[in-house]
Amino acid sequence: MTCLQIDNVDLRFNNNVVFRQLNLRVNSGEIVCVETGVLDGGSSLLKLAAGLCEPDDGNIIIEGLSLRDMTEQARFKATCMAFEDGGLLSIFTNYNNIAFPMLYHTRMSEQEIADQIQPLAEALAMADLLALEPHQLNDVQTRMMNLLRAMVFRPKLILLDEVQSGMSHEMRENMLNVLLREQQEHQYAVVMTVTAGDRTDFADRVLAIHNHQLEEVQ
Repeated sequence: MTCLQIDNVDLRFNNNVVFRQLNLRVNSGEIVCVETGVLDGGSSLLKLAAGLCEPDDGNIIIEGLSLRDMTEQARFKATCMAFEDGGLLSIFTNYNNIAFPMLYHTRMSEQEIADQIQPLAEALAMADLLALEPHQLNDVQTRMMNLLRAMVFRPKLILLDEVQSGMSHEMRENMLNVLLREQQEHQYAVVMTVTAGDRTDFADRVLAIHNHQLEEVQ
């Protein structure tokens, strides 16, 4: 089943063209890596798919429903984006950045939410950071916390913005092992931007941005 469908999307910022007639299909349970450089549209691609960026033309569809027609709760269940940095609200602890949206958008109890957060936090070696506030995290820890939040939400589509950047070899291998285990168990789609030196061998497809389009890497 097609999870993400990007149809003939144009995106411009002022007079600068980012994408022109962009098309992409990502199936449920599929992992797609997108090689990205500086200011080539990698983050914008993820924001389009998350509904955080409105295209000038074209349509974004998640499992047959246009993002522009979705309610807030439907979007919560459909897609979650983990930013390269930021993305966490400073007025909450890291734990509550994950727990509060689940209390608001689901019928899960506080204990059920805790039982979903804690094992993943421990697997990612992030449990000790849950009680801290976002400003107390470094860039890598912020990426990891946003990844944890995305995996706890278990949406249909997870969008990861350069999540591997700056990690030690051991942290990256553990993070990917946890991500792949969860993705295979819950069969959500993943679109991940990657830069030079990042691993892509686990992906079903690797794409690159050229001339305002996506091309498959051979």
